[in-house]
Amino acid sequence: MGLAVPLLGFILFTVASYGLKGTAEYFAILIGGLLGAAFRLALALALFASPIIAFFCMLRGNYASAAVWFVSGIVLYFVGQAFKTVPTAEELQQKELERERKRIEDEAQMEKWREDDYKKRKVKAGLMCPYCYSENVIQLGTTRKPYSVGRALVFGMLSGSAALGALCGFKTLARIR
Repeated sequence: MGLAVPLLGFILFTVASYGLKGTAEYFAILIGGLLGAAFRLALALALFASPIIAFFCMLRGNYASAAVWFVSGIVLYFVGQAFKTVPTAEELQQKELERERKRIEDEAQMEKWREDDYKKRKVKAGLMCPYCYSENVIQLGTTRKPYSVGRALVFGMLSGSAALGALCGFKTLARIR
């Protein structure tokens, strides 16, 4: 009962500080760190104790037990190397920050690609300048006047017919690209 009250106070303070989801993450990291530290400590003690016990077995002449202790020390060493990569709370936090930074970079890259694709489509449609990407452009051929008096006069004088000159003053209805 003596340890339960401070422990309950610590849990309630953590819930009040981090919220329910943050508290669960906090305790998962805390318990994972404590278990990892306990496992490493037990592994280190076993790793250092096995050669010492093997040495004493050899002094007593029990070579079979010495070999078992020696092999168990080697096995413990490799097991320790495999579990050495258990991440700490700081490493988990660092990985989360790195993941968030990468996500932001990827979103920025995707936005840049979308913008480039948008510009290419606008340039291809003739709605944007291909050099400065200005949208303040006028398509060629859209401001042409439908009738040219000068052309009508020139063709009228060349053909000698006012009616033919008047007809030649009309522009052809070329397809606007």
